[in-house]
Amino acid sequence: MKSSPLGYLALLLHAHLPFVRHPDKEEVLEEDWLFEAITECYIPLLWILEELYQGAIRCKLTLSLSPTLCAMLKDPLLIQRYKRYLLQRIELCSKEIERYAATDPERLMLAKFYKERFQNVWKSFTEAYAEDILGQFKKYQEKSLLELATSSATHGYLPLLKNPEQAVNAQIFVAIESFFDSFQTYPKGFWLPECGYYPGIEFFLQSAEIRWFVLEAHGLLFSEPRPFLGLFAPIYTPSGPAAFGRDSLSSKEVWSAQEGYPGDPVYREFYWDLGFESDLEYIRPYILPTGQRKFTGIKYHRITGKTEQKALYDPKKAQERAKEHAENFIMKREEEIKKTAPLFPTFTKPILLCPFDCELFGHWWFEGPLFLKELIKKAHQSEILELTTPLAYLQRYPTQQICRPTYSSWGLEGYSKMWLNETNDFIYQHLHEAAYLLVELVRKYKNGNKQTVRSLKQAARELLLAQASDWPFLISKATAKEYAFLRVITHLNRFSELCEGIIQQKINKSLLEYCEYTDNLFPTLNLNYFS
Repeated sequence: MKSSPLGYLALLLHAHLPFVRHPDKEEVLEEDWLFEAITECYIPLLWILEELYQGAIRCKLTLSLSPTLCAMLKDPLLIQRYKRYLLQRIELCSKEIERYAATDPERLMLAKFYKERFQNVWKSFTEAYAEDILGQFKKYQEKSLLELATSSATHGYLPLLKNPEQAVNAQIFVAIESFFDSFQTYPKGFWLPECGYYPGIEFFLQSAEIRWFVLEAHGLLFSEPRPFLGLFAPIYTPSGPAAFGRDSLSSKEVWSAQEGYPGDPVYREFYWDLGFESDLEYIRPYILPTGQRKFTGIKYHRITGKTEQKALYDPKKAQERAKEHAENFIMKREEEIKKTAPLFPTFTKPILLCPFDCELFGHWWFEGPLFLKELIKKAHQSEILELTTPLAYLQRYPTQQICRPTYSSWGLEGYSKMWLNETNDFIYQHLHEAAYLLVELVRKYKNGNKQTVRSLKQAARELLLAQASDWPFLISKATAKEYAFLRVITHLNRFSELCEGIIQQKINKSLLEYCEYTDNLFPTLNLNYFS
């Protein structure tokens, strides 16, 4: 029997994508964000959980799922399009196998590798999972391998949405209800989008019966009073919910493409993709109808180094390196805990919380899921640390210091710069004005006739979608900038037209039906959250 550990490790994967659904178009580049994540991240994560469960390996993972992601994973239109996406890639792999059968044995091996992988994803999704990814995550929560948590309704960056306060209240409570719709239980954990914290937000979390959330390291370390256990223990906020600080040392090892594990030259190169390397006529059936190239997920090269000549990818060597890196990661966490444990009072033990974007594991870092699996196996064998979840830790060690955290995020320079700068600051005046208007219209018309209430609910959905943190982030990064700008303008325009119809009591029925069909998330939305 395993002895009592010196401390604990909590791994948190935050799964989020913005709501991208365009039923009026046959194919949209940005819908591939979801399809890639299902193929490379979510289904491989489920494979890991099943393998660990079958092997009786103690696995404790925390997975936060944003409501927009959950809405897309349940959407019949996107599910159908995802199956088309998979079939196209299986077909393309077959063509690649035929192309290299007699000329290039190394590329032939890789083409077969990808075809088998896509076929396994297809079989899992359509047969084993019955097209229900969320149902699988729920199953592993019921088996106690996962603790599921939520995030704000559309991943709005809450420190910049707090005027009026009803906007924050709605982002939180719409998320709570959406989580219940998906999993028939209420979450106890809440991922603040981008770890964006401002003093007072814990009041809303307490009202929603949230037990814990996560802070960037300086958000916890600069609390008042200063936490005497630092980042190695949570604190309780005066309103009630506990705050865990992100472990600073482990972040760079996994996040950084330059200094961390993902930059190892043995690993697969993300950017060299068949969709951009092949002759245009050959690849045309598998890119956009306009001829715009896109990622196919078939990548033949490894990182190699800063060179124009990339070597071919070797999956077996990459797998071995992932095992080495997993062992190194656990060894470093053990060293942190061994140094810290003797300093702890008898009523508690140290915990390291390591949160990462789920999409890093498999999409940006192809070997990430294997690294994660090996990490969990190594933790299972460790005599120093034990895997846990934030809720399980609080249940075991309920006595912690009470402190007031400070403003913080895990974004550029640690505050709000990524979401509020000269490239995107124009957004917020419109978001604030729209939120104040919606609060007033809800107060006046929430008990109106059926058409008015429907229009109010759809206006609320459009405002929530305009508030997504993804849009100012993409504008700031100049990544999909035009698409992000268009989404903000589109949702605010729809919001304005719907509100004008409510004020004039002349509901544009065709507009309302179009918006309800296009932006069809949060079917049980409660207008009281805006009042």
